[in-house]
Amino acid sequence: MKPSGLLFIPLVILISSTACSVKNFRLQAGPPNVESYKSFDNYVFKSSEEPFCFNECVNTTLLGKKLLVNKGPFNSNVVTLEQFLESGPTIAFAIIRNDTVLYEYYAPDYNEQKLVTSFSVAKSFVSAVLGVAIHEKYIGSVEDPITLYLPELEKRDPRFSQIKIRHVLNHVAGIDYPSITWSYYTHNHEKLFKKIKYDEGPGVIYRYDNGNTMLITYIIERATGKKFQDYFNEKIWSKIHAENEILWTLDSKSKNNVKTFCCINGRLRDFAKFGRLYLNKGRWGDEQVIPEAWIDESIKYDVTDASTWDNEYFWYLGPKEYGYYYAAGLYGQYIYIYPKKNVIILRFAKRAFHLNFMFEEQMVQVMDQL
Repeated sequence: MKPSGLLFIPLVILISSTACSVKNFRLQAGPPNVESYKSFDNYVFKSSEEPFCFNECVNTTLLGKKLLVNKGPFNSNVVTLEQFLESGPTIAFAIIRNDTVLYEYYAPDYNEQKLVTSFSVAKSFVSAVLGVAIHEKYIGSVEDPITLYLPELEKRDPRFSQIKIRHVLNHVAGIDYPSITWSYYTHNHEKLFKKIKYDEGPGVIYRYDNGNTMLITYIIERATGKKFQDYFNEKIWSKIHAENEILWTLDSKSKNNVKTFCCINGRLRDFAKFGRLYLNKGRWGDEQVIPEAWIDESIKYDVTDASTWDNEYFWYLGPKEYGYYYAAGLYGQYIYIYPKKNVIILRFAKRAFHLNFMFEEQMVQVMDQL
């Protein structure tokens, strides 16, 4: 089964496997949850001095009482969208069309000013940054071998030169990374990078791995000569006029490596601005922030080299007849982009088991009724 979002090994296994776990890793934070960012160091991206605000419907709760959905993938009982959201782990949800908030929902202990956590939704942000770096010619193309930017890998094993950036983007690089759990709790991602090994090689098998996102991040940093967070802020975040600051979790203040495979923490409507940027084919106002050609390439259907049809360049793709695509993260964090109806749908949730299809059915039903 294809994994979705950040995966982790049960903590009891980790604690029993090493006597110094708590010293070297923040296991005391427990399994990943929506409050985990408070246990880690975070890089702070400032809000805009000229924030963009979505338009408001007169009543942003009314639509939730009109739209009807099934209760779940294994439950055909029909309920209102509001009832569906109230009955599950959803903490924040919004439907935005033509820059207007049609519907917005927050769980009782949440509101529009409270931070929500993205988990692997962050991977799609990294994809956007890579597209900009390629457009600015810091990076040649996705066909470049990763060793062009990370030559130490080739010295470690010449076979690394067979792996292209495209393979890493599509989770078919065939590299053996350290445990996903270590990548979440470690204080030093550079140590993990030094432990990467060549495994079955590119184009053999699809294997979702957080390490792929970190590898793309290091390529961007080597190519641009800038820390990822600085380049991201300069080229994307500062362009979309955030209303509030966001926090992106670091491995540690001393190492200053953003955990780019997860862990952007911000307000729902600021996440919506990233969705708006993609909905508008990379344009914000008069500026082409992300190349339109990169966005088109990122959401094409491709099954070459063991790629899966519904996952491309750190984005998930819906059925062709709908043409929507989405960023997805652990516990059911989503940014859906539906160009045919100019719609963005966002959903963030508490800790709960999820696979994409468990929520996608309801979202398609919502899209059909808009």
